[in-house]
Amino acid sequence: MVHSQQTAPHRPGEAAGGPGLDLGVAGCTGAVEVGRGGFGVVYRAWQPDFHRWVAVKVLAAEWHGPSRARFERELKTLGRLSDHPHIVTLHQAGRTATGNPYLLMAYEEGGSLADRLAAGRATAAPGAEAAEPTWVAAVAGGIAVAGALETAHRAGVLHRDVKPGNILISRYGEPKLADFGLARPSVETPDAGRGRVTASVPHAAPEVLRAEPPSVASDVYALAATVLHWIRGAPPFSAGSEAELLRRIAVDPVPDLRPDGVPDAVCATLERAMAKVPARRHPTVAAFAEELRQAQRTAGQPVTPFVLGEGTAAVPADEPARPRFSLTARRTALGADLTATVRRAKPGRVPASARTVGVLVAVVSILAIAGSAAPPAADRLVVPAALAVGEQEVHASSDEHAVTVRNTGGREVRLTGVAPTGPHGGDLRVTGDGCTTHSLAPGQRCEVRVVFTPQGPGARTPLLAVTVAGRAAPLTVRVVGAGRLRPASRDAAPPGRCYDDAVQVVPSAYGYAGGLRALSVKQYWSPTCRTAMAYVWVWKQYRDNAMLGGGTWLVDLAVRPAAGEGGARQRAQGQPHELWTVPFTAGGGCTVATATVTHRRTGESMTATTEPWCG
Repeated sequence: MVHSQQTAPHRPGEAAGGPGLDLGVAGCTGAVEVGRGGFGVVYRAWQPDFHRWVAVKVLAAEWHGPSRARFERELKTLGRLSDHPHIVTLHQAGRTATGNPYLLMAYEEGGSLADRLAAGRATAAPGAEAAEPTWVAAVAGGIAVAGALETAHRAGVLHRDVKPGNILISRYGEPKLADFGLARPSVETPDAGRGRVTASVPHAAPEVLRAEPPSVASDVYALAATVLHWIRGAPPFSAGSEAELLRRIAVDPVPDLRPDGVPDAVCATLERAMAKVPARRHPTVAAFAEELRQAQRTAGQPVTPFVLGEGTAAVPADEPARPRFSLTARRTALGADLTATVRRAKPGRVPASARTVGVLVAVVSILAIAGSAAPPAADRLVVPAALAVGEQEVHASSDEHAVTVRNTGGREVRLTGVAPTGPHGGDLRVTGDGCTTHSLAPGQRCEVRVVFTPQGPGARTPLLAVTVAGRAAPLTVRVVGAGRLRPASRDAAPPGRCYDDAVQVVPSAYGYAGGLRALSVKQYWSPTCRTAMAYVWVWKQYRDNAMLGGGTWLVDLAVRPAAGEGGARQRAQGQPHELWTVPFTAGGGCTVATATVTHRRTGESMTATTEPWCG
């Protein structure tokens, strides 16, 4: 149980309150999930013996193969480098009581830079000047992180995934480079023979997206892209499709920040560091940082110390002992942070709905020929004619998609609203609006982020309407997608005629324990048998934590009339993780699926009920 006297800030999206989970890590209690990815889940946990919060990164995949290699690589890298003041501190590592490997690290209460940019929080360090220009904080923070990155390079390690999401902020406002899960020795050839590399696309260098080996130059590019993102509040490049994003990264010039009041010396440094050709960039991160420091001097700003680990360099005596650092976020929300595995082009057809950029056909060719693309028209406000969102299961949400609005005209315009519309407007949800909070000057762009959740099967074409002050008709973006019904076979339905053609008919409902999803219940419908059935899944996180104390639970699952008595019911006890009911004929009325899970030792229970289905 979390100590009742202790509190800690909650990052965006982090659950607050509740007793938390027991991760099976000795000395840690009250864990709450604060982040997750394909590699693992990160929890905030309380260490009573040390009276402190810690971050526990638990490997989500099986303990073998590539996941194990990544984990061991991150462990060794952090162990070598975590004494640097701008690299997250590693306290210990081991396995949980259920056998999952974990890293126990310092919990940085300021969250990530990505969190800060998304939330529009203006300051970080105590006493920081909230009114100072954004570039001042971004350049100071970039120099601090550059010291950490150069230290890694001198230790023979490439980070390969520098981005706002991997820069954490301490309670004192100091930036900390984190997540070395993609790091590799600089002498190692990545993914030899497979022609692929994993990268965060908006901040990845063009050559990395062509599946060329990463290098010091690609880390320089990623850090510069992160600093530029920090200054402008949005990634350097964005687009409505993966192919267009790749094209822009390959050929579009680095966004010019001079109209925003950023000094020419800073802009020139970022432009050199983000050159399309690696040989034209700074040869080292240290050289990039030194140019930024010179830009600080020229602008009359305090010069941020460049700190190297292991005694490789000393801070000049005439400079402050710690960086002058503050976070000043702009009004534009954080853009989509797409992580992708990029493969060399080869024959074959791939699903259009895949989010992984690596499955784009002939991605290398896109990057190679993109230079021939003509520039956009220069006399109007431009939005994409269409946004392809691919195919998605009905009632399930897609990843975020970005819609970019550009002012290519000669006067400032003000956008007054963005909203889904059209016959399928209910399929679209705006999750980020970086356009209606400010005016758009000539040459500037803004971004709206949307999520596609089809409410029915087949082709779906919701519209995104962008209204502009002074214009009678809105600009519209046609969102092109499709919905597909989820078959019961996806949830390992039992054999039988009524299960064979059953499909999910309403959104899943969820139950929660300790602030985390612990069960999901679905309602399925068989058009052949005209029957409904219910299915429940007990999530692995709940099962792992319940089993740590030797506990069992009771599952009570039913599909029943939305009004009235009767229905089909199924119960199981012990440690069940999924359950189906038999088919139930509603006789023309509406039905709901409901599930209750009760822990037999503690008596705690949770219930979830779906929306009615009137088949």
